[in-house]
Amino acid sequence: MSNFLIGAAFAVLLALAIATVVTGVITALKIGPPPPPITRHGRWELRTLPDGTTEYTWIARQAGHFSPETNPDNLKPQGRHRIPH
Repeated sequence: MSNFLIGAAFAVLLALAIATVVTGVITALKIGPPPPPITRHGRWELRTLPDGTTEYTWIARQAGHFSPETNPDNLKPQGRHRIPH
């Protein structure tokens, strides 16, 4: 009798483990792909708060997303690193 109870307990634990994995996979599929990682690159920007005061805030640039001033296509090499035409 005790062997049956031990076997039943292991079967219940195995079923719970499988259900947990299935639930995690379904949730991950519903969420979709993760956003691009945030890099250390960015800029300080002066922002006006709703109460009228201002503060400087760090605006992080996400990997692969460029603002016009940091777009590599718009940047021209300067000084001795200039690319000869």
